[in-house]
Amino acid sequence: MPWKRPIGLASPDCPDQPDGTGDSFVYRLQGRGVMTSFTNRRAVRSPAFARWVALAWVAGALLAWLLPWSGGAEGVPSPWMAPLFWPTGLIQAFPAPAFLLAWLLPLGSLLCWRIGMGRWALLLACLAGGLHTLLPAYAVLADTPVFDERVDCHLKGVVRGLVDDRPDRRRFSLELVQAWAVDTDHPAARRVCDELPRGGRVKLSDYTAAEARAPLRSGFRYQLQARLKPLRGHANPGGFDYRRWLFRHRILSTGYLREMQPVALGSAPGLTASIERLRGGAQTRLRAGLEHATRVAMAPERLAAAPGLLQGLAIGDRNQLEQEQWEVLLASGTNHLLAISGLHVGMMAALAGLLFRGLWRRHPASGRIPAQRVGAVAAVLAAWAYALIAGLSIPTLRAALMLTILLLGVLGQRRWRLLDLWLLAFVLVLLIDPFAPLDMGFWLSFAAVLLIILAVRSRAQWLGVRALIRLQWLLMLGLLPLTWGLFDRVAFASLPANLLAVPLVSMLITPLALFALAMAAINPLLAVPPVLAIEYLGRVLFVVLDWLVAIFPDSNIAAPGGMSMGLFALGAVWLLMPRGWPGKPLALVLLLPAVLLGPARPGFGQFEAVVLDVGQGAAVLLRTAHHDLLYDAGPRWGQFDTGKAIVLPAMRAQGVHELDRIVVSHSAGDHAGGLPAVRDRFPATPVIGPERGGFGVAPTEVVGCPHGQEWQRDGVTFRLLQAPMRSDNDRSCVMRVSGRTGSVLLTGDVEAAAEQWLTRHADLSAEVVLVPHHGSMTSSTPTFIAATQATSVVVSAGYLNRWDHPRGEVLARWRSAGAQVFRTDRDGAIHITADRVGGERANRWPTIWRARLR
Repeated sequence: MPWKRPIGLASPDCPDQPDGTGDSFVYRLQGRGVMTSFTNRRAVRSPAFARWVALAWVAGALLAWLLPWSGGAEGVPSPWMAPLFWPTGLIQAFPAPAFLLAWLLPLGSLLCWRIGMGRWALLLACLAGGLHTLLPAYAVLADTPVFDERVDCHLKGVVRGLVDDRPDRRRFSLELVQAWAVDTDHPAARRVCDELPRGGRVKLSDYTAAEARAPLRSGFRYQLQARLKPLRGHANPGGFDYRRWLFRHRILSTGYLREMQPVALGSAPGLTASIERLRGGAQTRLRAGLEHATRVAMAPERLAAAPGLLQGLAIGDRNQLEQEQWEVLLASGTNHLLAISGLHVGMMAALAGLLFRGLWRRHPASGRIPAQRVGAVAAVLAAWAYALIAGLSIPTLRAALMLTILLLGVLGQRRWRLLDLWLLAFVLVLLIDPFAPLDMGFWLSFAAVLLIILAVRSRAQWLGVRALIRLQWLLMLGLLPLTWGLFDRVAFASLPANLLAVPLVSMLITPLALFALAMAAINPLLAVPPVLAIEYLGRVLFVVLDWLVAIFPDSNIAAPGGMSMGLFALGAVWLLMPRGWPGKPLALVLLLPAVLLGPARPGFGQFEAVVLDVGQGAAVLLRTAHHDLLYDAGPRWGQFDTGKAIVLPAMRAQGVHELDRIVVSHSAGDHAGGLPAVRDRFPATPVIGPERGGFGVAPTEVVGCPHGQEWQRDGVTFRLLQAPMRSDNDRSCVMRVSGRTGSVLLTGDVEAAAEQWLTRHADLSAEVVLVPHHGSMTSSTPTFIAATQATSVVVSAGYLNRWDHPRGEVLARWRSAGAQVFRTDRDGAIHITADRVGGERANRWPTIWRARLR
C-alpha cells in the first residue's frame, strides 16, 4: 500500500477518508487524481476542500507580487512578457471596476464551494487573492508623487513608530495630515506637496546637533519643514533592496528637516497613537535605565551588550545593536532571536497562562469558571500585549494569531489540527497586511513553524536533548534555502550557536528584559539590576558566538542563481521528508549545482568591470579569468558605509573570494571611505595609492602609484598613470586596463591640469572611460576627450547630489565626441563586458516597487 500517513500532529484514531475529510489535508491520494476529487460535489462541499480554496487564495496573493508593472518600471520588457503585463495594466486602466471585483470574487468562490463547483471555486479564490494584493499595492503606487528634484514642504503629521535617535542624526516616520509648499511660486514644489495624501507616510532625517534638537515623541502631532526627495535606492548586484523596504512600509517620499525644529501640536487621537505613545514612553524609560546602569557599572561610555539586547527584546527596537554585534548574529545564524519571535511571544503567553490558572484555582469562583479557560484568556491577552509593545512585527502577529485561535479552541472545547492552524494564521496575516510577503521575517517565521509542525509527530518528541538537537538540525537545513537566498549567508555555526543562544536568550535574557521594562515603568533606577544582569549574560553570549564564528568557515557566501537555488530548495525539502520516503540519496544530487557552480568568469585575455552604484563616490570591481581587483572603495557618510553595505555584498554576488590588489585613486572620503571595511574582509590584500596618507589604513600598508608601472593577470594588462601635480585630485592614481576585447580607463578625480599632462605623457585611448571627477566642470576637457577616443563613458555620481554632478555641459562634450553616456544615479551599477555596456536597473524584473506612474 502506498505511503499515505497524514502529515501533522493528530489523533491516530481519526480515519483517513478518501474524500479528504480525515485527519489532515495533505495526503497522497489513492486511486484518483487531484482534479477528480475537485469535481466530486460531496468532496467539494466538505470542510476539507475549504483548505484547498484557502491555498488557492494564498497562491494568488503571493504570485501577484511577481507580476511585472509598466509605467516607468525598471527593466526592459521582452515580447514574451507582454501577457504578464495584462493584469496590472487592466488595474491601472480600470481601478474602480477592479475594486468592485475584489468584493465579488470571494463571494463567488464561496458560492461555488457551497454548490460543489470545485474548479471554479479554486479559480475565483486565486483571482481574489491576487486582487487582494494588487489593489492596495496599486493604491500606494498611485499615491506616490512623481518628481525628479528636491522640493521643500511644510508638513503636519503624526510621528509613527519609534524614533531612531543617535548622536549624529535621528530618523522617524511621519504620517501626514496636511502638506503645502514652502515656495508657492515653484510649480513642481506646489504640485508635489499638494499631491501628498492625508494618511501617507514620509521618512525623515534630522541632522541637527543633538543638544539643539527639539523633543520628538511617538504618537504626537508636529508641524515641520522638510526637503523631500524622490524614492530612490542603490541598484547593485547583491545587497539590500531599499526600494522594496520603502514600499513594504508604504513610504511615499524621503527627506530631511530644514531650518526649523518640529513644533509640537499635542497628542494624536486614536488607539494606534495611544499604543505608539506607550512604546515611545517605554523607549525613553529604558534609555534612562541604561544611563543609570552605565553610571553604576562605571562604564567609560555605554554598556556593550545590554542596549541592543534590552531594547530589541523588550520593545522590538534593534537600532541600538552595534553593527559588529549584528554581524556576529548573522554569521552564527542567531539573528532571529533579536527579532521578537513567536518563541518569545509563546513563552510569555505560557507564563501568563500558567500563573493565572494557578491563581484562579485558589479563587472561590473557580467552581463556576474553569481555571483552564481563565488561563487561556490570560495567555491570549499577554500575547497581544507583548506583540503590541514590540511593534506588531510579522513574527509576533503570526504568533499572537495562532495562540488566539488555538486558545479560543480551548474555550470552545475544540481541538485544532496544527496544519490547519498554521494555514489559518497565514491567511489572516495576509488579510491584515497584504504587504507582509515583502518582509523577510514573514517567510522565515512561517517556514520555521511549518518545519516544526511537519517534523514533530507527537509531544514526546519535543522532550530530550537528542530531540532538540534533531529539531535544530532540521530547522537549519530547512531554512537554509531562505537564509542563503535572502542574506547571502550560510551560517555553518548555526547548530551549536542556537543550542546555546535559544535557551539563554529565551529563558533568561528575554524575561530579564521584560522585568527591566516593568521596573523602568515604575522608576528607571529599579531597572538597573536586571540591566546589569543582561549586560553580563550578553557579553558571555557574544564572546561564545564570536568564538564559534571564528572556528567555523566564513558564512559570507553568495547565493547561487535561480535555477541552482530552486534545485537546492527541492533537495532540502526532499531530505526533510519522513523516514522511508523514497529516493532520499538522490536529493543530495540536487544540492550539488548550488554548491559547485558559481558566477561565470571571463575567458583568458578578457576582463569584466562593474562600476558600482555607491552614490556620490566611486568603486569599480574588475574580474579576469582567475583574479579580482578593486578600484576605489566607495564613500562613507556618517553611519552609512558603502564599503560594508554595497561593495562587499557586490563582491559576494560576483563570486569574489580573494582580492589581488586594491587601487585607491586618492584619499578623498568619497573614494576611500569604504576602504577600512574592505580591508577588514581582505587584510592581506596590498593597497596601491598616492604616497600621501589618509586612506583609513596604516600608511605603511599603502604602496605608491608610480607612473607607468604595469602588470598582467590572465592575459589582461593593468597600467598605472599619475600626473606629478600638487592637488590631491590631480594626483589621482589613474589606471588603464586592456585585454583582447577592449580597454577601460579609470580616472579618479583628475582635473584639467592633470588631464593635459596625461594627454602628453600616456596612452589614454580606451573604449570605456570613467568620467573624471563625477562629471565636474573642472574636468573632461576637449583635448582629454579626444585623446580617449571612447565609445562609452560612465558617470559615477549620487542621485540629486548637491554639486549638480554630472554637469550638462560635460555630458554634451562626451556625446558630441560620439560616446554613449551611462550614469549610476539613473542606470544603477554599470556592467562592462566584452560585448556590451549596460545598467543594472535595465536587467531587473519590473516589480511594482520599481514602477512609477507618470
